[in-house]
Amino acid sequence: MLAWCSGDYLNVPDGAEVATLQPGLCVFETFALRDGKVACLGDHLARLAVACPRLGLDPRRLHLGAGPSAEAWGPILRKLLAPAGLTDAIVRLIVAARPDALAREWLSVRALPPTPPAMDLFTLQTRRDVPEWLPRPKSGPWLNSATAWRELKTFADRSDAEGVQWDAAGHVSEATRSSLAWWDGARWCFPAISTGRLGGTAAAQFRSVVAQAGRPCVDVAVPFPVDAQSVVVLRSTFTEGAVLARSWQSPRGDVRWSPAGDQAEAFARLADLAAWRAQRSVSLA
Repeated sequence: MLAWCSGDYLNVPDGAEVATLQPGLCVFETFALRDGKVACLGDHLARLAVACPRLGLDPRRLHLGAGPSAEAWGPILRKLLAPAGLTDAIVRLIVAARPDALAREWLSVRALPPTPPAMDLFTLQTRRDVPEWLPRPKSGPWLNSATAWRELKTFADRSDAEGVQWDAAGHVSEATRSSLAWWDGARWCFPAISTGRLGGTAAAQFRSVVAQAGRPCVDVAVPFPVDAQSVVVLRSTFTEGAVLARSWQSPRGDVRWSPAGDQAEAFARLADLAAWRAQRSVSLA
């Protein structure tokens, strides 16, 4: 596939992982491009900007990472999308420090899969590793999450399956490529930052709309919430930012949790999230 790297267009392996393109420490963001627009791109670039100083980089001096400029992004995206015959895509921006203290930026695209109507969650043996720093960045080589993703694919290789990672103490941290939140009947719960979970952009957006709706929000470090009425799977590349989980299972398929009771609260908050994100779409291509 074709990728852009700080002004150059290079052929790289299809589906190349972060570590393949940029070995060593880097930060990256992944988001969906639909009809030339990206929902909440500013949130991704803000998270990138927070992490850049750890690499000795000034985010204001980045070419693409400095802001959602259609003038900067548009020509590059169009050139990457055309050979692959794509209009909608998953876009990944990687930023790393060069030996001369300047930034190396990678941009790549791949096909955007359809958003599943719901997700099955599966127990993983791969525990969440210790973050480089807190709040946890979305950083490369991303080996722990990649290992978890490969583990999931050995027994549930389908788009509507996600693996759940625990921290060393057995607390729910996050899914392989998604954040998690759940409604216990009285409040919305989110994995505590101490679990090593990523500060997901969709999760932060969901928390914002939940708070705006007047619902209590708490950070918790707990095992899987088997008493939860609803579990929400949050991923920025989903069409509306999130879907409901329909089960939590063992790798053998034994169901250990499923939604209980009225799902009205969860559906209402998912609708709030979809509306919130739709108002914050940026045109790039």
